[in-house]
Amino acid sequence: MGSGKPHSEIQRFPAEDVYNFVEAVLLKSEVEEQAAKVTARGLWQTSLRGVDSHGIRLLLHYIQGVRGGRVNPQAHIQFEKTSATTGRVDADHGFGHAAGMLAMKNAIEMARESGSGQVAVANSNHCGSMAYFALEAAKNDMIGTAYTNASPNMRSANATTRFFGTNPICMAAPMSREGPFCYDGATTMVALNKIRNMGDQGQDIPNGWGADSKGKDTTDPAAVSQLLPMGDYKGFGLAMIVDILCGVMTGMPTGDQVTDMFRDSNSEKRHLGHFFTATRIDAFQEASQFKDRLQELADRIRQQPRQDEDTPVMIPGDSEKASEADRKEFGMPINEAILSDFRKLAEELDLEMFGSQS
Repeated sequence: MGSGKPHSEIQRFPAEDVYNFVEAVLLKSEVEEQAAKVTARGLWQTSLRGVDSHGIRLLLHYIQGVRGGRVNPQAHIQFEKTSATTGRVDADHGFGHAAGMLAMKNAIEMARESGSGQVAVANSNHCGSMAYFALEAAKNDMIGTAYTNASPNMRSANATTRFFGTNPICMAAPMSREGPFCYDGATTMVALNKIRNMGDQGQDIPNGWGADSKGKDTTDPAAVSQLLPMGDYKGFGLAMIVDILCGVMTGMPTGDQVTDMFRDSNSEKRHLGHFFTATRIDAFQEASQFKDRLQELADRIRQQPRQDEDTPVMIPGDSEKASEADRKEFGMPINEAILSDFRKLAEELDLEMFGSQS
């Protein structure tokens, strides 16, 4: 059984109030203004979309990284164009959100000029949900992809130890009558932060998500030492592809040499690598035609006969769109564990804590 205890009823707060607080915490922690705004927006947007494992719950962890020396709050993040369609970013050990967005914006600019853009990022930190970056390309009538390597938490196929990280793969593309298609998924069954989030709420995890220190499957979030790859060796293979792009290509550590987000000291630099691409749709066909065709494809999928009449057939990103609409209207749900972290930060930084329950 999970070792955590369920918290009291989750409260909801106006989404903009939450964003303003997250931004204020970063700015008061002497994070460079643009990096603070981009990082706050990334954490907030991720929680707004219902991906709570990679959203605002990480704020305290990020601030601890700044205080410990892991994250450079005044990083001089630099982009270097290496060809008409390629470039690289040195994150200077700053916030991964800021480095990633600079990389994607430059990939988009190169795509405008030459049809496509690819940017590798080195010397970075955790960059949250990859959808934050890929969706930026989709907003510009492009197809965006985003990848990052991560803490070595995935159990290798037929092994007893972890080697690769969750190493997510993300792709976003615009649609004609709704927000972009967006697939953003770890190459493990789930991300470790999702398991931690369930543990915070006193929930067990399903079989097939995690393993203990000996590589044995477990349903106890507190016992999880390793994550299981989706599709066994297939998920492992996809994780290796991501590490080739983000570790080998960038010159950063790979596989089990990548530092651990939670286990390693907050004074240790992470040296993470990311990889972003943008592809201009109208280099292949009219963007409006592409968006109509993708919309029609999505509609056909959703109209398939249901096994359970009460459960809709969905495409990737549907649940996130529903969550965003719900949380914009009714407020952002925040559990007591995260609220406690926020109160601590508010007290330490002499900030006013949001508190109007919606």
